[in-house]
Amino acid sequence: MNIYLDMDDVVADWMATAREMVKRDWNYGERIPDSDWQKLQTKQRFYRNLPKKPGADELVQWCRDYRDRTGSGLFFLTALPHDYTMPFAANDKVWWAHEHYPDITVFFGPFSYDKWRHCKPGDVLIDDRTSNCDEWYRAGGLAHIYRQWPECKIWLEETLK
Repeated sequence: MNIYLDMDDVVADWMATAREMVKRDWNYGERIPDSDWQKLQTKQRFYRNLPKKPGADELVQWCRDYRDRTGSGLFFLTALPHDYTMPFAANDKVWWAHEHYPDITVFFGPFSYDKWRHCKPGDVLIDDRTSNCDEWYRAGGLAHIYRQWPECKIWLEETLK
C-alpha cells in the first residue's frame, strides 16, 4: 500500500499565495478565471517558493511514522498546469519538495485528471480536489478531500488504524 500526498493546497499553500497575488478570492473546486490565471503566469517560478500549508509538517510526519511502522510507500503525487503555460512548474515542484521534504519522491499525474492511473487497490490519496478523490475511489483506492490537518488526522486514524 502506498500513501500519495498532493502538493498544492495539501502541503504547499498554493491557494493563499495565489489569492494574495491576484487580490481575489475563489472557492475550492471553482475554476480560476482566465484573467487571474494570466496574472499568476507572470510569476513563472510561482511553484518554487510557495510557503508550507499550515499542518503540512504534521501531516507528513504522521505519514512517515505510518510508513516506517508498516513498510508502506510515501510519495507526493502532483500535477502540472493543464495549459503548459508555466514551464518551470515541474522542476520547481521537485525543488520545493526536495527543500522541505527531501525523503519523499515526487510523481506527476502528469495532469490532475491522470492521478487515478497511479492507484493500486488500497492505495491512499490525500488531495484537495474532489474529482481526484472520486476518480481514486473508482480505481480501488482510499481518498480524503484535504482542507485542514486536524480533520485529515481523524480520517487517517480511523481509516488506517
